[in-house]
Amino acid sequence: MDALLQELPVHQSLARVFASIGQEVFWRALVDTLRLLVPLDNALVAVMTAGQAPQLLIDFDSKGRPDDQEELAGYTAGMYLLDPFYQTATTGIADGLHSLASVAPDQFLHSEYYQSYFRSVVGEDELQFIINVEAGVLGLSLGRSTTFSASEQGRLLCVRDWVLAAMHRHVQLLPPQGPAAEAVVGDLATLLDRFEARLTVREVDTARLILQGFSSKAIAQQMGISPETVKVHRRNLYHKLNVTGHGELFALVLRQNRDG
Repeated sequence: MDALLQELPVHQSLARVFASIGQEVFWRALVDTLRLLVPLDNALVAVMTAGQAPQLLIDFDSKGRPDDQEELAGYTAGMYLLDPFYQTATTGIADGLHSLASVAPDQFLHSEYYQSYFRSVVGEDELQFIINVEAGVLGLSLGRSTTFSASEQGRLLCVRDWVLAAMHRHVQLLPPQGPAAEAVVGDLATLLDRFEARLTVREVDTARLILQGFSSKAIAQQMGISPETVKVHRRNLYHKLNVTGHGELFALVLRQNRDG
């Protein structure tokens, strides 16, 4: 009985979640409930569809209030193309609770995107409850400035099934939505093609994988070439773009994304 009473706030909050399914306050109720299980700094709900900019539905800061959308402007303008959750979601992902570690490239935590952009917008770590819907993939992102522990992920896994069921039912009860906005950038290759450096297809692919956080070995595996050939492509694209490393490459792409 004592243990049950300790969990009373969770049960009461859970009741509010199910009472709000199909209503505007659903996401707030769900995030508030999950926050009782694990500390969160931010939460974001988005629909991800291949070839389109993610549709951001609602964004909460650490106090559960809708956050300022300005800091996400760069994301919807093109930085989403480097987001491992977007990349995985638009190439096929199962319903479930997914961790950043499970979807990110091997060197993602060392990428300039993670160091200079992701950490300031999302935090050190991210988990997502994901469901496949008619419009694409719906993700509830949970971000935090510290890494989620194994026990914290375990708590969320314990509630995964009812969270996914509630998300599915909420989407089913929503009125039909109009057509999604057109993507500002179709893919990363389109963004890189804005430069007048005349990169080859292989160089564009190499730049894309570098920016996403793949190591030279992983790039070679992805492209079916040798690591030495990857080094050649890397050297050539750096020379054509007049940059000295992946940090300057990211800064150049970020500037082009903002100016474009």
